Amino acid sequence: MHAMEQWLVWTAVKLGLITSGLFYGFLVLTTYAREGPAYRLHLELADPARSAERLLIWMGIKVAAAIAWAAKLILDLLYEASADVGTWVVSKSSAQVQARVRSRFL
Repeated sequence: MHAMEQWLVWTAVKLGLITSGLFYGFLVLTTYAREGPAYRLHLELADPARSAERLLIWMGIKVAAAIAWAAKLILDLLYEASADVGTWVVSKSSAQVQARVRSRFL
């Protein structure tokens, strides 16, 4: 019976951590959507719990902004690379294919 109780406790702890993480992610994403990456951090010594919450949300927003910046950088590189590959493929194609592409896209 001891093993079953231990399993239930660990399952409850894992479920609590997952729920807390999802709630934190929801808070960060909604604040990021509402305030943007320029979220201002307001700390008050009189309310340390709220200040800690704001600090965690601020850190999450900074991480989300960094991820968004990196994703944009990678997608821009992929976009440019795909355009270069398309140009290369058309240049190596027959004259008929090149004429069809020029008439359609240029």
